[in-house]
Formats: sequence, structure tokens, C-alpha cells
Amino acid sequence: MAQNTPGGGVPSPFLSPPALPSTLPGGIPVPVLPPAVQQDIMQRILDAAGTGAVGGLPGGAVAHPLPAVPPARPLAPPAMAAPAEQPLSHTETFYAARLDTVLRQFGYDTFQTAPGTTPAPATMGLLPDDYVLGRDDEVAIAIRGRTRQSVTLRVNRDGTLLLPDLPPFIAAGRSLGALRADIEARVAQELGGSEAYVSVGQVRQVGVLVAGEVMRPGMQSVPALASVLDALMLAGGVRKTGSLRAIRVEGPRGRRVIDLYSVIAGEAGDPDLMLREGERVVVPPLGATVAVAGEVTRPGIYELPAGVAQVPLATLLRLAGQPLRPAGNRFLLQGTDAGG
Repeated sequence: MAQNTPGGGVPSPFLSPPALPSTLPGGIPVPVLPPAVQQDIMQRILDAAGTGAVGGLPGGAVAHPLPAVPPARPLAPPAMAAPAEQPLSHTETFYAARLDTVLRQFGYDTFQTAPGTTPAPATMGLLPDDYVLGRDDEVAIAIRGRTRQSVTLRVNRDGTLLLPDLPPFIAAGRSLGALRADIEARVAQELGGSEAYVSVGQVRQVGVLVAGEVMRPGMQSVPALASVLDALMLAGGVRKTGSLRAIRVEGPRGRRVIDLYSVIAGEAGDPDLMLREGERVVVPPLGATVAVAGEVTRPGIYELPAGVAQVPLATLLRLAGQPLRPAGNRFLLQGTDAGG
């Protein structure tokens, strides 16, 4: 029998709570939400159904509203994993097994470029007077005075320049300074009261063979007077099995050896990096190496100069950027025997 309430009405029976959805729009699971948030979701469901009573409470009892909860945000996609580091080279693995720490070979990141990009040789400024002209070089000539004209000419396949109203000039194989002096003298002689101004516009492309321990050995097309670094970049850089301190440049002018540590590490030396037509670049195998680890500015694996079996400690510390502490350092020398 139902009992009368003080107000004379019939008490309402307890309501069964509606079931919560298992997930919200966006795929967020409801059971993982805090209890207060689940209670608010239930209240919203009941409000939408036309009753303010929360299931589990006596009829007529109204749940106190909870602070509004902002709509759930979609789950963010998982963060992309950082790209894995480059695998250790044979030399790096050798030292890692003996030092219990990973050191990288110094200098090889000089040739790294962004993925999908092709390195371009640096744009040259004013060319020196000793620049040797060749076929397809572009020469700009401006004549001022009683005669006024400006022309841009390419050196012909026969090596000449043809200026209007003047005899042909031999250009290929001559220096820019010699050609400029010849044109100035001829203009002054045959076009009285006029002066000539000579410069090089676009320089020709030359083929340079890059061989040895590089990523992409073969012929590379570079501007005349491009550098050894330009050619190595176009060849994909030097492999870690290749030397940075004994790179050979061979050609009609003979052979010279380039130590790139003078460029990338500030070592002594002023190498001639400019390439000439007909030259080739050869990267030999890696030479002797030493590793510097511990409290130094730039721990790493360093190549010794070509033909050198040992160097002073001060030289190694200079390569490694000097110790972090100015004093109080202890040094431990580790070597290998005949068995490695």
C-alpha cells in the first residue's frame, strides 16, 4: 500500500538511472572521465528527456547543478616520434665499444642538407683579373664617349669575341685582365674619344670529376671557379670512410692536397679551394683517428693529418674546443694493442 505524503500526494517510486553511453562523440570513452564529469553528463541526458531528477535520487529531489564542463576536445593524434639518429659508422662503433659512450666523427655534418633539397654553389661576386676565360663565358662591354653602345657577348666556340665595328678578340684561354686591357686599347685606338668597360656576366659551367669516398661519385657540373666544397656538396658529401684531411685535386696544373680541417676546424693553413677546368677531386680513405671524450667543449672522433701517426695533447684539446674547466683536469690516455 502506498502511504500518503505530508502534502497529501502519492510518493513517486525511485527512478532507474538511464544507462550512460560508452563513448562520447569524438571517440572519448566515458568510463575514463572523472566522476563529476560523468554526473554532469547524466544530468544533461535527463534534462534533455524533460526531467531534472537524477536517477538514484527520490522523486522530487533535484540534483544541484554542477559547474559547466567545457565540451570534450577530440583526442590529439599521437606525437610523431623524433627521427632516429644516423647509424654509427664502423669507426664510431669501434670507439663506442671501448669508451662506453657514443662519439661522432667530426666534420662530416658540414655536407648535410635538408631532405629533398639540392645544394647550389655559392654565387660569386666580382671576378678577379686572373680569371681565365673559356667558351660560353658571358662578357659585358660598355663603350662610352663619342661612341655609345653596350653589348653582352658569349665567347664563341672558336674562342673569340665579335664586337661591332671592331676586329675579333681572342678570349678563350686568356685572363680577364688581359682581355680587358686589349679591348680598352683597341677602342681607344679605333674609336677615338671613347672608353671601354669590360666585365664578366654569367660564368660558364665546367665538368669536374669527383671520385673516391663520396656519396655520389661521378661528373659534377659546377660554375667556373667553384670551390672544392661546392663539388663535394653536389656529390652528396664525404662518406665517413673518407678522409677530410688528404683530399687531392689533380689536373693540368699538377696535384695539390687539401686539408679541410683548416676550413671547418680553424686549423692552420690556407688551402687553395678554387677549381679550374679539367681538374678532378679525389677523396682517399680515412686516415688515422683519435677520440676525445669527457669534459671538453666538442667531444668527438678526429682525423690526424695525412702521414702523421701521433700529435701533441694540446693539438687534440684544441680540436675538441679545449676542456670545460680551465684547471684541475685529469687526462687518461687509452690505446689499443696489436689485437685491437
